[in-house]
Amino acid sequence: MYTPSLADRVVGSVALGRRQALGRGIAVLLGRLEVDGLEHVPAHGPVVLAVNHRSLLDGPLIFGVLRRPASFLVKTEAFSRLMGPVLLSAGQVPVVRTRVDAAPVRLALRVLQAGGVVGIFPEGSRGDGLARVAKPGVGYFAMRAGAVVVPVACHGTDAMSHRNTLGRPGAQIIFGEPIAVERYPTSRPLNRRLVADTTEQIRVALADLVAGTTRRPQLRKATAA
Repeated sequence: MYTPSLADRVVGSVALGRRQALGRGIAVLLGRLEVDGLEHVPAHGPVVLAVNHRSLLDGPLIFGVLRRPASFLVKTEAFSRLMGPVLLSAGQVPVVRTRVDAAPVRLALRVLQAGGVVGIFPEGSRGDGLARVAKPGVGYFAMRAGAVVVPVACHGTDAMSHRNTLGRPGAQIIFGEPIAVERYPTSRPLNRRLVADTTEQIRVALADLVAGTTRRPQLRKATAA
């Protein structure tokens, strides 16, 4: 089974390109997907995609429409005997949600520090996708890597994944304006309050994008005290 290297995860490969094409094929097969704001994803450098979570299709659809490869943090339950090899060969990262899982955190940081893209669902689990809550991981990764955060709003992907008619439901993926987060010095332990503040401001930006507004947070610099 093909396993993408760190370089593949950052700059891409023919094999990952084929898997991204498969993600686009899923969109065509299951519905009518509209994509807005893709130009907001920087062409180079570390990027954290902060995505609201409505459907199991959210990650595969975004993976398919991106112009860069992306390693999404995905719950281990999704890595079944059938889907596990597919997800792993596409560079997706299994995460145990019931405990601190250090291995995927280290891998995600390596991808970001090498200039790659990591996808995160800050809400932690599927729901109404309104981004009412956010786990601190999104702030942590952005601050540790000095990554740009791009909020991503998914609309209608739940109808696409639960399609039960011959009709092709419409869905929309909107990439919001990027938020620059200054890298926190690696020589200092992360300040939990700064992580919480950064996470909350990213959550607000995502919630606003989901709601259709354009308010943009002003992140204070993540510098050592």
